[in-house]
Amino acid sequence: MGRFLLRRLVAIVLISLAIVFFCALGIELMRQSTGGMPRVQPLSPLARALREARSYLSNLFRGTLGSVYRGTGRNRVAVPIVSVVADTYVKSLGLILFALLIAATVGIVAGALAAVWEGSILSTSVLTATLLGISLPSFFTAVLLQVMEIVWYRRTGVRLVPVGGFGWDAHIVLPALVLAARPLAQIARMTAVAMSEAAHQDFVRTAWAKGLSTKQIWGGHVVPNAAVSILTALGLSMRFSLGSLPVVEYFFGWPGLGATLLTAIQGRQLNLLVSLALALGMTFMLVNLLLDLAYRWVDPRLRV
Repeated sequence: MGRFLLRRLVAIVLISLAIVFFCALGIELMRQSTGGMPRVQPLSPLARALREARSYLSNLFRGTLGSVYRGTGRNRVAVPIVSVVADTYVKSLGLILFALLIAATVGIVAGALAAVWEGSILSTSVLTATLLGISLPSFFTAVLLQVMEIVWYRRTGVRLVPVGGFGWDAHIVLPALVLAARPLAQIARMTAVAMSEAAHQDFVRTAWAKGLSTKQIWGGHVVPNAAVSILTALGLSMRFSLGSLPVVEYFFGWPGLGATLLTAIQGRQLNLLVSLALALGMTFMLVNLLLDLAYRWVDPRLRV
């Protein structure tokens, strides 16, 4: 276990360095392609990116990442990058956790029901819905829900939920639903397939032959053997959520990491961009590490 943790921590450090370098390289290529610098440069884009990456890491270790300007007009003020990352990270993390809670709860229940009643109309409907959920792009789902809410309000005069803005109230409903759509479909499908495969194994047939109850068989034999696949689906769901986060936050005006990341790219703010990308990347890698540890706790075969 110690060697496993050491390898994963070394991988996290190397991937973090790669994130810093590729963010710097992307900004350098943007500056060059849009005429933001002289055409004749003594250094290549790779060399300039390495220089910018070293400069960022040096500033990071010294705790001097600088500031960015926020607001417009007279309200424009300089805000430390650390404060911006901390503020946006909390907002994005709350949105992601709420979306994953919806996706995990509904997805596992729907997948389990589809596996228990395999071959029924319910099972077929769940699997069909998961295909739609995985296929629909996040921006299309966001626009669809916003249009449905606007049409409902015009016809009834009743506002169900806000279509945009930030708030830990009804404002979080629509962005969380959009962010949960693909993870929910993935979790439901993986749960249904994993539990269905486990239910057809020889040890389950033996359990039926021994006269065990349905609760004992599904709870004590099927679910534990499908748990690794379900945890894998949760990890993939985190990837879906982080990938869709900028689009969802942009469409709903949620001032989190994703929306701020797009602003940093547009303004070519390297220090802010790298800090936000590192926050997203570190979050995903730490979640994967926790899932790997959970795999070994759930399945004893993986401990060796």
